[in-house]
Parts: sequence; C-alpha cells; structure tokens
Amino acid sequence: MIPNKIVVICGGTSSEREVSLSSGKAITESLQQKDWDAVMFDLTEREIIYRIEELSDYDLVFIAYHGGAGEDGRVQAVLDVARIPYTGSGPTASAMAMDKIISKRLFQQAGIPTPEWFAWELPEKPSAVEIAAQSGLEPPIVVKPACQGSTVGITIAENMEQLADAISKAFEFGHRILFEKYIPGRELTTAILQGETLPVVEIRPKTGFYDYEHKYTKGTSDYFAPADIPGDLSEQMITAGTDAFNLLGMRHYGRVDFRYDGEHFYCLEVNSLPGMTGLSLVPMAAKVVGIDFPDLTNRIAEMALNR
Repeated sequence: MIPNKIVVICGGTSSEREVSLSSGKAITESLQQKDWDAVMFDLTEREIIYRIEELSDYDLVFIAYHGGAGEDGRVQAVLDVARIPYTGSGPTASAMAMDKIISKRLFQQAGIPTPEWFAWELPEKPSAVEIAAQSGLEPPIVVKPACQGSTVGITIAENMEQLADAISKAFEFGHRILFEKYIPGRELTTAILQGETLPVVEIRPKTGFYDYEHKYTKGTSDYFAPADIPGDLSEQMITAGTDAFNLLGMRHYGRVDFRYDGEHFYCLEVNSLPGMTGLSLVPMAAKVVGIDFPDLTNRIAEMALNR
C-alpha cells in the first residue's frame, strides 16, 4: 500500500511559536513511525495562502499551531476554502474556543460551572478602580487577554496595585480582557479524544501557578495521571469537559481545563489545539488507557482523513 502523504504545519508568528515547533517535530516523527509519508513545514500563517497549491498535494494537513491565526480559525478557514482536509476543529469552533469571553458566555448559558467573571471590551485601558467597581470582583483576580493561549499574558492579581499591573500586561495583547474570580485549589484537566474516555489529569506546579514556564520547562511541575480524585467527581468532570467540547462544536481532540476547590469544580477554558510535546497533557492522558503517542497522532489523522 502507498502511505498517505501528510504535512504537519507549525511554527507561525504567535507567542507560542517555539512550542508549536516542538509539537510539530514530535507529531511528524510519531506519524512516520506509523508509516505515514509525513513531512513538517515551518510556515507563518500568511505563507499558507501563498503555498496552498503545494499543501493541496498532500492527502491531509496536521495542524500543530498554538495560538494566533493558527488556532483561532483563520488558518482552518483558508484550508476549508481550498477543500484541503485537516486535523482538529473547524473555523467557528476554533474561534469560539480561542476567545475566552465568548466561551464564558456560552458556558454560562449552557449551565457549565465556571468562575464568576467580568469582560472589558472597550478600546480604552481601564483602571484597577474601574474594574473593581464594575465587576464586583475582589482580589485575588485572574486577569487574562481574551485571545491568547498557554497562559500568555495571564496574571493573578493579589491586590489593587497588582491588578493595575495585570491590566497593563493583558492590554499588550489587545483591549478585550477577561477578569475572573480566582479559585484556590487544584489544577485539573480532561483530555478529549473522540471515541475514547480519557482520565482526568492533575497538574501541581512546584512554585506559583501553572504558567507558560511551568507548562514547558521540564521538572517545574508534577503530573498525576489519573488524578487522585473520587470516581464520581472524575465522571462529572469528564462529562462537563465533553459537554464544553461539544457545545463549541469541536472535533477530533482537545483539552478542557478546570479548577477544583475541594467542593466544586469550575470550567476555565477549552483548548482546540493543545500541546503535543513530551510534557503535554493530552498524550499523558492517552497513555494511561494504552494509547501511546504514535497511536494518538495516527488516530487523529485517520479521523480527519475519513471525515
């Protein structure tokens, strides 16, 4: 049999470029182990338009971007117009998952538990006093740019002075900012692979919170797969994660992040293109149920090719 030709696109121009390259390399090597004719292209998102004919020579595009136009639906829309099959969610689902404010509104309407929140969407940068008065939230407050991944630009503000600094930091990534009540407790995540039930994973950063450095620096966090939580809580969290995934119309695979305060769990966000590196959570969860990394990427590619 002639192996299917697959191109893994990664890199891009977002703040997560280096992680994307790591994911792209790992995915390419794993697909080659499963006898795919796989190559990797390091492309900016704009270059895809100019190289669309070259991409159309392949049976499938495996998207390994993180953040920016590679994850927010724009690249997916270009591939849809060119009628090129690709892995992961479509343009609309990708855009909604990437936009934390839109996701929050949908979670709230659907009854998916999520922390109290407030959205700032005006072009003028607010003051800490304005946010405190309008949101009704009190420190500690989690401050997030609306459309960044991998905790880029996120700050946990413990007081009004830190809140002012956090607003300035988030504003560097755009004027739409999400303010969220900080939930003390445990960091948990559910990996989604269509057709499989994967276990909840717990992340315990050795210092601070699970920020960009802890996600991608070996030895800075401990992982527990499966998480040491009661079975009924695990089932409820997996159900809520699947509901959030389906609510946004996502497909193939993803990841849903939660906080658990010892009594209640809260859905934070859905990741449409989660990391696929040696430290990544989706491969970690899949391994628990006997799906190694080459099997995982092979399943995702086959889902996309046979859609």
